Order: sequence, then structure tokens, then C-alpha cells
Amino acid sequence: MAEEEIQETETVDDSENFAAQIARDVMVIFQKQMDPEAAAVESSAYIWKNAGTPEKVSYFVDATELWQDSRSNVDKFAALSWNGLVTQSVNNQDYDTFVRMMISAMLNGFYSLEKPDIEYEKKRYSSYTAIIGKTFIRMVELSPSSEATVAEIYTLLVHIEMDLEAESQAVEDETGTGTIPTDMQELYDEVIEYLADRGKFKADPMTGEEENPNEYIEVLCERLRATRRYVMQEVINERALDKRKKLEMELENQFASAEEIVLVAPQFTEGMAFFVQEKRYNFKYLAVEKIRLTLQLLGSITGAVYFLLGFMEVWGIHWIDGLVVCLVMMIFVRLAASRKQIQFFYPTDISKELEECATAFLNVMRNMSQEQLEQFLVRQIKLERNQKYLTTIPEFMKYLYAIMPDRKSMMITVDELSELVENSEIEVAKQLRGQL
Repeated sequence: MAEEEIQETETVDDSENFAAQIARDVMVIFQKQMDPEAAAVESSAYIWKNAGTPEKVSYFVDATELWQDSRSNVDKFAALSWNGLVTQSVNNQDYDTFVRMMISAMLNGFYSLEKPDIEYEKKRYSSYTAIIGKTFIRMVELSPSSEATVAEIYTLLVHIEMDLEAESQAVEDETGTGTIPTDMQELYDEVIEYLADRGKFKADPMTGEEENPNEYIEVLCERLRATRRYVMQEVINERALDKRKKLEMELENQFASAEEIVLVAPQFTEGMAFFVQEKRYNFKYLAVEKIRLTLQLLGSITGAVYFLLGFMEVWGIHWIDGLVVCLVMMIFVRLAASRKQIQFFYPTDISKELEECATAFLNVMRNMSQEQLEQFLVRQIKLERNQKYLTTIPEFMKYLYAIMPDRKSMMITVDELSELVENSEIEVAKQLRGQL
């Protein structure tokens, strides 16, 4: 147990020593170099070489905190080194990668509560908020032109934190638990609040000073607020665009392929043929039924008349003979004129075949776009094998829609389908006029 405590203490000491070494070496670079740009180049190269990995980038954050906690005027080196990394990232992409890693490390530390909170103006802030806020203030204090650099760093902060929140929300939707706490305020919002508190100024009536010495902080705070609004809207628009592209891609993947449309075309023609026969089926069936019922009725009437003649004993017919003949006739016509006896006169019911062809085509039609279905119908109207069914095509399309289950799953709307049917009627009329 004692060995573990010694090991842990040594690790902590090594980390603090490494951060202090980075702080000292960067200070020496800026003090040694007379040219600020040359100093920025050299310090950025040193920082990337010694802390340019996700495991070591937090040491540079600790070095920044050491500069700010020092009593002497050395916090400017935090501002100079941060400014140098951003300005030199134009020429070296590694430095942009480093700044992103640094912001990610601070966000991880912020949400995992790695550093204790600080108190300012009776409010509690994260240490990472103070590190970022103090660095921003010092950067603008040293050079007002650095305001654009501060906005660039803050833009990265908003982007990275919003991406982190989106990833956490996705994990929470999938597993029920997010990767970051949902009850914590965002770091980019807390930085704005910290800067707003640092920019406050209360005039002292005793001294007569009314000019706010922190006015540049207020200006910086407003600039960052505008940056936050712009970046958040940009991210929202990008995500909406990505979501729309994803939905469009999924929609395209759902569309019927050209091969499916070609394969289902013969079944469309067969379905129309069955549809025409099915339309005539009811008329033929009713005609046969009328004849069958007439035969039954005539036989029954004949038996009834014979019974009445026997009941009145006309022509010497006994009523018992009349009753027997009546019953025999009624039974005879029921058997002789039954559906089973004259089934050969009924038309063939092809509703099953029609349903099979219609279902096969509907499975593909459901996934057709408006353009695909329109081109398909135009082609079917011009095919020679469909010429005898031309006038049936619009009506057959209406029939298909009528029997389609779950119509909401169609790729096209009802209005688009209605427009297609109307256009098909026009194309059919043109085709018929061309045949005359």
C-alpha cells in the first residue's frame, strides 16, 4: 500500500515538473528572441514537439495555469504562446491539430471535474473557464488585433463542444446513458459569463473615475457572443443539411431499381389482361344466374299450377296428384338448375391471378419515384403488346391504388399519382389518334 502511494506521488510530481519545464522553456524562447514572429515559430515548434500528443497536451494546459497563477507578470507568455499556435497554424497544420487537441483535453477535464472550481464575484467557475478567459483577456490586452485570433479559438471551442454533445446524445439514445453530464452548463457559455463578470466596472464617486478600464473586455465579450450565435447556427444548418442528405440517400436506396422495373413490366401487361376479363366476369355471371333462376322459377310455377288444378279437381286431376307433382317439380328444378349442374356455363373467375399480378407490380410501384412511374407508363402505352389495353391503363392504375395496402408507404403522394393518371389519359388519347 505504501509503495502504491509513493508511486502515485512520484507520478504527480513528474507531471508538475514537466508542466513547469514547458512553462520555463517557452518563457526563455520568448525572452531570447527579439522578433515576435520568430519567437512564435520557435515556441510553437517546441510545444508541438514536447506536448503534441493527446496524452501530453494537458501538460501545456497546466503550464498555462502556472503562468497565470504566478505573481509576476508572466501570464503574458500564455497569451503569446496561444496566439503563436493559432497564427502559425496557417503555415503548419500540426499546430491547428494541437489547438484542437488542447480544447478537447480541456473539455474532457471540464466535464470530468479534474480541476477544482474557483470563485470570482461570488460565483463559482471551472478552473478551465478561468484558464481560457484569462488567456483571452491577456491576448487582447497585449494586442487588440488578437481579437480575431481569440474568436477563432472560441469558434473551435463551440464546434468541438457541440460535436461532443451530439455524440453524447447519440450514445444516450442508444444506451440510455450519455458520455457527458446533461446538468452541467456548457464550457463556451461559462466562458462568456466569466468574461462578462471580468468586464464589469463600478465607478467610484470618491475618485471621480467614470471611464471603464475593462471596456475592451466588454467589447471582446460581445464579439464572442456574436461568434457563438453564428457558429451555433452554422452547426445547426450543417446538421440539418447532413440529415437531409442522409434522408435523401436513404430515399434513393429505397427507390425501385431499373432491373426491378423491367422485370415487373410483363406482369403489368398480364394484370391488365386479367383486369379486363374480371370487369366482364360480373356481367357474364349475372346473365347465367338470370337463366338459372328463371328455370327454377318456371319449374316451381308449373308445380304450383298443377297443384291448384288438382286442388280444384279440374280435368279430373286429384289434389293428391297435384301435390305430388308440385313437390316433384320443385325438387327437380332445385337439383337440375343448381349452380353445380350448370357450372360449365359460368365464366372463369381469374381474381386470384389478377391479385398475384397486381401484388407483384405493387411491390415495385410502391418504391417508384414520380419520374420512374411516368416513364414506365409512357413506355407501356407505346408497347405493341398493350395496344388492345390502351383505354384500360388509366383505369387499371386507379384499381391498383384502390387495392394497395398501406398507401402511406408509397414514394409518391396521392396528388402526384393523380397527376400521373391524368397525364396517362392524355398519352393514351394521343396514341389512339396516331393509330387512326
